[in-house]
Amino acid sequence: MSKTGRIIQVCIGTMLMGIGIQVIVTAGQGMDSVSTLISGLMQHTTIPFGRWSQIISLLFLGISFLYNRKMLGIGSVINTLLVGETIRWVQPAIENSEWLQGQLIVSFFGFLIMAFGTALYLAADLGSGPLEGMMFCVCSLLKVSLQRGRVLLDFLIVLAGVLLGSFVGWGTLFAIFLLGPTIQVFLNLGTKVNLKIKADELS
Repeated sequence: MSKTGRIIQVCIGTMLMGIGIQVIVTAGQGMDSVSTLISGLMQHTTIPFGRWSQIISLLFLGISFLYNRKMLGIGSVINTLLVGETIRWVQPAIENSEWLQGQLIVSFFGFLIMAFGTALYLAADLGSGPLEGMMFCVCSLLKVSLQRGRVLLDFLIVLAGVLLGSFVGWGTLFAIFLLGPTIQVFLNLGTKVNLKIKADELS
């Protein structure tokens, strides 16, 4: 795939992440780790959710850049800015959909959208996202596996959010323990599809 195609893939994946995050927040059954932190921060400030998403992403991106700038690329910048903007764009429509509120199945569906978007973004291989960059930093510093590093990072972020006044629900537990493996499943499926396409082209 050309670089232009990969950039488009990053944009689509990032926008799906933003939509998934807003669906999760609207469902009100517990949020992903960063959204839990943002919810806590919003208890003490007037900064909107989408803007906080951009601020935290920039902070994580800066830390990752200082630790290992090779992890970052144009996709990292697109992801950092576009997730927050997508949330701001879709927030009014999703929040006004009453059938999305208070439903655990809706929260689960939101996580699937978020996981698929994250896998689509990562598969483009144009740089780690802010949270993924932080995960690699944690794994490198503590000498732990990627799975353990992601769980630990998500747990610490959720803990910070709870201390700031956010809440934990079933969705939060899913985010800590199952979001990473779900993203990996989508990445593996994408790899198999790509290999099959290449095999068909050669046959």
